[in-house]
Amino acid sequence: MVYYPRSKKVIAKEKAKEKVRKAKAEPLIRKMPISITLLKKMDGGDKLSDRLLSKLRGHSMHHSLKHMKQMVKDLSKGGSFRKAHKDSIKNVGV
Repeated sequence: MVYYPRSKKVIAKEKAKEKVRKAKAEPLIRKMPISITLLKKMDGGDKLSDRLLSKLRGHSMHHSLKHMKQMVKDLSKGGSFRKAHKDSIKNVGV
């Protein structure tokens, strides 16, 4: 059996893959979700259904309060969840 030493490029690629694998394995730090009561108090939040409010509550763990206010406002006007999310990312940010 012949052993060929690995080149520096191959070693660098392996280290990069290992770094990515370790980064994915670390648990994500999540913040506390916004309460449904607070979502109802937002501008237009009282018009939303309970199912949509619970979906927004779960969504709030990954986004800022400013983002959530914009989404509630868009959803109360009759927009879809996906469109409201895209618009609030574009206008407000994450």
